[in-house]
Amino acid sequence: MRIRIGVILLAGALLVAAFVSSIPSRAETETACRRALDNNSTADNRPAVCRDLDAKTYQTFLLMYALRAEGLD
Repeated sequence: MRIRIGVILLAGALLVAAFVSSIPSRAETETACRRALDNNSTADNRPAVCRDLDAKTYQTFLLMYALRAEGLD
């Protein structure tokens, strides 16, 4: 009986660890957002990957994209 409980707890811990490790970090989300920006991206029309970012960070990425498009990076 103790072995079964131990196996069940270990399996639960492994499932929780797998779930937590699949959540992207903030840096990964920001990198994906910067890659997803295009000429159709606006303050109201965000790419899906950018929806989790706060407005100030997203506006900064839009400005960086516009400056890069003009060759001013």
